[in-house]
Amino acid sequence: MKQKQAPIPDQREGTLRQSMIALLRQSPLTAREISGLVGVSEREVYTHLEHIRQSLHREEDSLGILPAECRGCGFVFTKRDRLKRPGRCPLCRSQSISQPRYRLE
Repeated sequence: MKQKQAPIPDQREGTLRQSMIALLRQSPLTAREISGLVGVSEREVYTHLEHIRQSLHREEDSLGILPAECRGCGFVFTKRDRLKRPGRCPLCRSQSISQPRYRLE
């Protein structure tokens, strides 16, 4: 029987957060897109984005959020501070909501 070998992690230049910052400088991305590009779970992306937001507070850049939008009625979640996607629309109660996009400004 063949023994399974441990998977070899992808080579990264810099840290995970540095690679996320580099991606966000190129174009606005959703947490799911970031997750696929850097190879971590979507849940981990949100925790890293929170740390990126705090660390960029000291620099000239800031983490910009293109807000989520309800696909049912078009409500835009502009006053939302949390990074995660909302669960349901406050107007129509629809759960079909687009994901917010993140970028560096």
